[in-house]
Amino acid sequence: MDSLFGMIGYVGLVFLLLSYFMLVIGQVKVTDTHYILLNLLGALFVVITLHTGGTLPIFYTVVGWLFISLFGFYKHHIATTN
Repeated sequence: MDSLFGMIGYVGLVFLLLSYFMLVIGQVKVTDTHYILLNLLGALFVVITLHTGGTLPIFYTVVGWLFISLFGFYKHHIATTN
């Protein structure tokens, strides 16, 4: 079971790094759904892994990242539906 959570954490890490890399090289914009979803899923996967036994500062950092991503997704969704 620990290896499953470890794998989820690595997938989350790849999502976070990939989304940031795509932003830096100009493949996505901050408001693109792909960017927001990669951040959201990446943060969620890392939070799941850290919840099983990580350090609290890192856990709270990624929880904050998750909420910011959720806010960005909500804001983008509201902006595109109006």
